Amino acid sequence: MLEVFRFALFAVRTFFGVILLILVLYAALWVFVKVHSAAMANVDPDAALRRVMSYNAKAIRHEGKVAADPPAGRSNYDPARR
Repeated sequence: MLEVFRFALFAVRTFFGVILLILVLYAALWVFVKVHSAAMANVDPDAALRRVMSYNAKAIRHEGKVAADPPAGRSNYDPARR
């Protein structure tokens, strides 16, 4: 009979332990979100977009330039076909 109570105590402790673990993880995530939000409060939201646009603008400037001809014998490129 004692084994039944021992098992019941184990089950209750395990149940509350899992609930406590979930609450601790929830609190840790909440703290992480609060810290991240505070750190990102003064950041410009369009910084990444401007960085991509700047990179694309550099690539577009080079678009009209013709690449150098490859050395002879290294490709089947024919400059006469231009």
